[in-house]
Formats: sequence, structure tokens, C-alpha cells
Amino acid sequence: MCALSLSLLAASAIAAHAQALEDGNWGYAACSDQGMEQCPIECAGQCDCGEMTCQKCRSCAYGHCTSVWGDFLFLQATGADVPHAQQQNGTGGAGTVPFGIVGEADPDYAPGVRVGGVLNLSPWSSIAMAYTFYESETAAFVDAPIIPGGGGAVGSLVHLPATALTASTGPVDAFYQIDFQLAELEYRSLLWGDELGWVNYSAGLRYAHLEQDFFQGGIFSGGQGGAINTQTRSTFDGGGALFGLDGQRILGRRGFSLYGNAGVSPVVGQFSTTYSMLNESTDVLLADARWKDDRFVTILDYEIGLAWTSCSGCLRLSAGYMAQFWYNTITTPELIDAVQATNYTDVGDTLSFDGIVTRVEVRF
Repeated sequence: MCALSLSLLAASAIAAHAQALEDGNWGYAACSDQGMEQCPIECAGQCDCGEMTCQKCRSCAYGHCTSVWGDFLFLQATGADVPHAQQQNGTGGAGTVPFGIVGEADPDYAPGVRVGGVLNLSPWSSIAMAYTFYESETAAFVDAPIIPGGGGAVGSLVHLPATALTASTGPVDAFYQIDFQLAELEYRSLLWGDELGWVNYSAGLRYAHLEQDFFQGGIFSGGQGGAINTQTRSTFDGGGALFGLDGQRILGRRGFSLYGNAGVSPVVGQFSTTYSMLNESTDVLLADARWKDDRFVTILDYEIGLAWTSCSGCLRLSAGYMAQFWYNTITTPELIDAVQATNYTDVGDTLSFDGIVTRVEVRF
């Protein structure tokens, strides 16, 4: 008899929760004017308007309400720094030795944006879309070291040895830019959820574009000396599947929650790369290499942070940490090494981006 009673109570609770979702009270329940102590557990656990009542809060059912949002990204690219010049004693040949710093083109933190939206299909499913744009650039230069008696110079680490160039008296300048764009469309559905949290799974499509540009300039000595400009360019365009998980956990009754998401994309596409050395003084092209390669690039990303949702459920603010990894990419230092060694086999590296992300989301 007790078992039957418990079964009936459980069935009644499940039916009531399902009815609340169907009525539009997604995640929070409509509270009566009898006070918070009379509210259903969904509202009592998640919504405290600072009053004794909640005004039919319309939060998302497991994150599936219709919404639009915008992100501010502040990320740094790592794994692709370019050591481009070396302070040295001597202009080249016998007796020339490193003598000072190695100059690197090292991308710093830079802003980006991500915008998107969610289209509700049911309390348990939705379609999500997003577009990301990120652009970073950095400049660097290396001067000759001051050596008693003279001899300070700057040697390039990105020239081809066969061009018969020696060192520069400085400065040697470098410019480096890394950009990427992503476009995503995915279907999301509930994997697990209750009144205090949920986890969704998703599957969809992703387009990826990656661009890397490097430039070094300086006046170098040697048989083909002059104002030497060395440039590389690498672009990737590809597309593929996107699989992910996202979830949230309610914290107390003030609208705060922990959130997290992770995704992986096996993207197939093509790298198009170029390397060139131009003597601007004589207008002579000293070297020119062009290489294309088809490959799978796996993109792995994750994000975790803290969110706040207004009691009406119409506004959600969040801030967190995100990281993104592009595996099997042709990075700029890998490209330069391949051209200098005339070896394009097994060229591949990991390029990553990480930093802070903040979001403003408006829900309907």
C-alpha cells in the first residue's frame, strides 16, 4: 500500500512539472500572491524577486527559450609565436655568435565578438546559431646590441640560408596577424534536467576560417643585400560536423548559476600558404614558395563561468573563461621551418586561443 502511494505521488509530481512547462513556466513556476512559502519548488528553489511573490518568471526550460545574444571576447593566440631575429656579434660567417635577445612576434590579447540566437522548438529542444569574428595583430622590432669595439648586428631567423644575405645593423621590424571566423548551426536537446539544473546535447554544422599573416623588414648586407621584405601567408577554409554539451546549475535564489559548455568539430578543408623574399631596393624576388594541403583540422573548445538571470527571465548576463584549440594546423613558424628545410612532410601544430568571454542575452 505504501509503495502504491509513493508511486502515485511521484507520478503526480512529474505530471505537475510537465504541466508547468507546457503552461510556459519554464524553470520557474508562477507564484501566487500567498507568498514564497506557498510557491512550487521550481520557484522557491530558483527565483527570489526580493518580494514575497514571483511574477510568473519566464526563465528558459533547460535553456531552450527563444533568445538573441552577443559576446565580447578577449583572447590571446598561443602556440604560434614567431622567433624572427637574433641579436649577434658579427655580421655573419666565422666568429659570429648570438649576443643578446631573440626577437619574437608574439600575439597579445585582443578583442573579438560572437553573436547568435536560439529558436525554441519545445521545452526540451531548440535550434541555435552563432557567428564568431576574432582578429589580433602585433608588431615587434630588434635593434643591434651595443658591443664595445663594435660588431653588434641583427640576424634574421626567417630568411632562406641560400639567399646569401648577412646581418643587419638594425632595426629589424616584424608584423604578425592572426584572425579566425566561425559560423555554426546546431540542434540542441535535453539530456538530463530537473528544477535546479540541466545538461543538453547538440549536433550540427560548423564553418571555419583561419588566417595568418607575417611580415619582416630590414636592411641586410651580403651579395644580394638591400631592403629585404620577407612575408608569409596561411589561410584555411573548411567545414564539418559539430558535437557539443552544455549545462547549467542553479545557485541559491538570487538568479545566479554556474554554466559550462564544450564542443568538438572534425573539420575538413584546405590550407593555402605562401612564402616570399623580396629585395625592395633592387626589385628582385629572391624566393617564392606556394603550398596547398588538404587536411582534417579538429577544433576543440570549452567554456565555464557564472551567470545571472533576472527574475522576469528576460535578461541573462554571464562571464567566464573560454579556450579553443585548433589541432593539425599549419602555423606560421611551422611554415617557415618547412620552407627553410625544403621539407613539407609531417607539418602540423596546435594553435590555441584562450581568455575571457562576457555575454548579454535577451530572452523572449
